[in-house]
Amino acid sequence: MTVPVPPDLFVGLVTHPGTRYPDASGETGLGPTVVRTLRERGRGVAWQVSADDAWTPALLPIDRDQVRASVRAELDVEGRWRSYIAGRSLPLADRLLLAVRRAKRTWDLAPPWRRLQDDDPGFRSVRRLANIELSHMRLLREAVAAQPTWALIIEDDAGAPDPVVFAQELDAFLTDRADDSQPVMVSLSESFTPAQLGIEHLLSPIHERVPGVTWPLWESQRPVTNTVCATLYRGDFLQRLMAELERIPLSPVVPIDFKVNEALMQVAQLSTPGDCWIAHPAPLTQRSGVPEVRR
Repeated sequence: MTVPVPPDLFVGLVTHPGTRYPDASGETGLGPTVVRTLRERGRGVAWQVSADDAWTPALLPIDRDQVRASVRAELDVEGRWRSYIAGRSLPLADRLLLAVRRAKRTWDLAPPWRRLQDDDPGFRSVRRLANIELSHMRLLREAVAAQPTWALIIEDDAGAPDPVVFAQELDAFLTDRADDSQPVMVSLSESFTPAQLGIEHLLSPIHERVPGVTWPLWESQRPVTNTVCATLYRGDFLQRLMAELERIPLSPVVPIDFKVNEALMQVAQLSTPGDCWIAHPAPLTQRSGVPEVRR
């Protein structure tokens, strides 16, 4: 019996049937280009695409209570995350602002005067976020099962000016970091700037450039991320992160970025400064922009 050899890299693409970016899974798409380029360079690369919407009413009934609970949970996670990156409790003014935002979002997405319909914004928002989470979790589970050295999870709106150049630089990065314990996670998408995320005070520049890599890299005192549009995980760290993610139920539904943040806050106690890196300016962009719901 032949035992499968764990790949050097697992690449997972999150997409869906109605995507505006069907090119993402095509021959010239970012993911396929990375896979092809690294295989040509002799690396073992596993490739998986999650392209189906997995939500069903039986899996997660969506009613007004679900929408309200999901809005509340999202703002609660945001409050805890902001306290985490600040290293202190949120000021009263910030807590009041979160309460106002929670009330407004609840009013907009689950108005009390009408029964929730399938085409209402609240229903569509929760269904969309549930499908995104289910796709991410499916790929993350497959990545953990493959036991790769590294895993790159990208969404279909992740884009690079030149995917081949990005793939070559990624190969150089993996080679350089092969014998080092850090980083265990790298944010590769410029969805927000560090200033917009409020994490500038946690970051220190890595002055010694990685050979063959042009991205400026910054290490963080604590685990942080720049959404999950494009994230590189070291395999053993991903196992730890997934153990925390699996403890968080699907309901109430929060953006997958917030769910990852929740898990990062749990693994932070076992992390050391410099475990997490941010590429800024990053080699990849989020082509769709960042919807307000993900802020």
